[in-house]
Amino acid sequence: MLIYAGIDEAGYGPLFGPLTIGRVVLAIENADPGRRPPDLWHELRIAVCRRVSQRRGRVAVNDSKKIYSRSTGLNRLEEGVLSFAALCGHCPSTVEKWLDFLGETVHRDLSDLPWYAPSEEQPWELLPCACTDGELAVARGMLRTAAKAARVRVVDMSAAVVFEDRFNRMVKATRSKAAASFTFVAGHLNAIWDRFGSDDPIVVVDRQSGRTHYRELLQQTFPDAHIVVEDESDERSVYRLDADSRRMTIRFEVEAEQANMPVALASMVSKYTRELLMARFQAWFHRRAPHVKPTAGYASDAKRFWQQIQPHLAELAIEPDKLRRRR
Repeated sequence: MLIYAGIDEAGYGPLFGPLTIGRVVLAIENADPGRRPPDLWHELRIAVCRRVSQRRGRVAVNDSKKIYSRSTGLNRLEEGVLSFAALCGHCPSTVEKWLDFLGETVHRDLSDLPWYAPSEEQPWELLPCACTDGELAVARGMLRTAAKAARVRVVDMSAAVVFEDRFNRMVKATRSKAAASFTFVAGHLNAIWDRFGSDDPIVVVDRQSGRTHYRELLQQTFPDAHIVVEDESDERSVYRLDADSRRMTIRFEVEAEQANMPVALASMVSKYTRELLMARFQAWFHRRAPHVKPTAGYASDAKRFWQQIQPHLAELAIEPDKLRRRR
């Protein structure tokens, strides 16, 4: 059996909204841990494809940027994410239960961030919110049949949600957005090590920025492990961890979601979670400043939103550092 995991994020660059870092862990019964993981798009091809245009009733799995756009909406991203969540026995019916399923707890106290907090005027949304119950039922059924035939199981799905205030505190403390983000990647790596280390898992992380050397960061994360550098090139950085009866291979790869389905799924989980929360953000501000066009939080559009919303911050009792992220 091969334990094959992926880690990816959504929302690293925006000025508004949470940073989300997801992980997905698959168990492949017929795969050898000592070999390269199989092509799961091929193994699950009767139910899964790479492109939305190729669907023909199948679930599209890819980098979230290729599944979701503001013009096409959330439905195909939601269909894929919730179908795979059902493979590990979870069918969350609200956004709150989705966050609970992911193991996140920060949504339990959002008193300082009312644009996300549940209230009488804005309760937690029902799921699914974009695709239909019928579409989701068909997708879940097809995926369940394909996964059973290929002997593939989803054994873990999780995400860290880093809201603006926490993000700002961490960037201020570390003086590095990348260091703050890696804190949560390290948390996911530790969770996989603790639960699956005896199964010799392969973990693939989508590599951000231009970093190629991770040994020192990994040694800080796993102080008791012996770490061997297997590759540090422009395309990938590969490390072998060994400690007592536990072993793990960690691969930081450029565009990792293109060749590794767990990374693509982690990208989709992260983006789906961020978009659910951004919908709450946008609705809250639209009710209070209806003349201000909502923002997705990215680049020039975020600067426009910031200029327009700033005059309202005092009347809304909002501290700027709890709303706008540090660069």
